[in-house]
Amino acid sequence: MSAETFLIAPTDTPPDRLADALKAALGDAEVAALLLPRGQLSENAYKALAKQIVPLAQATGTAVLIEGEPGLVPLLGADGLHVAGGLKAVKEAIAALKPDLIVGAGDIHSRDDAMLKGEAGVDYILFGPLSGPISAAARDLARWWAETMEIPSVLSDPEAGPDNYDAEGCEFIGLPLRVTEPVK
Repeated sequence: MSAETFLIAPTDTPPDRLADALKAALGDAEVAALLLPRGQLSENAYKALAKQIVPLAQATGTAVLIEGEPGLVPLLGADGLHVAGGLKAVKEAIAALKPDLIVGAGDIHSRDDAMLKGEAGVDYILFGPLSGPISAAARDLARWWAETMEIPSVLSDPEAGPDNYDAEGCEFIGLPLRVTEPVK
């Protein structure tokens, strides 16, 4: 089974360049989901970015997941929320958004953490970092989850590319949305 693509947008790219990179990526391959991390953006800047990016991705059938408070999801027209916080934040998101919208959990550091968030009712568990190198421990945890549990998993490997990754049996491979420098 081949893993589906779960793109992860960079957090430090101007919206127009991000939109151009997304258009190119969506034209090159089928993408199941796009995670739009907030990074260091102010709430207003993040809302403006999401309002530009969400419809662009959804037009190709790509689900868009945002970060932040659950109330932002319907406000911005996103398909769901990616929660990087603890179990309490995951439960709050599930109570506010499910069953109509997606709730996923990241920032997983142990089997217990993954199982508690999975038992809470998330739609996916994301293993690995959103940026930087992935650790061997995160790979092992993702492989264990994929072999053992039914809740879909995402292996986030920010240094991998669409042609050189190992999803470790996970249903989704988290790949970075690459933004090229503009030609001068």
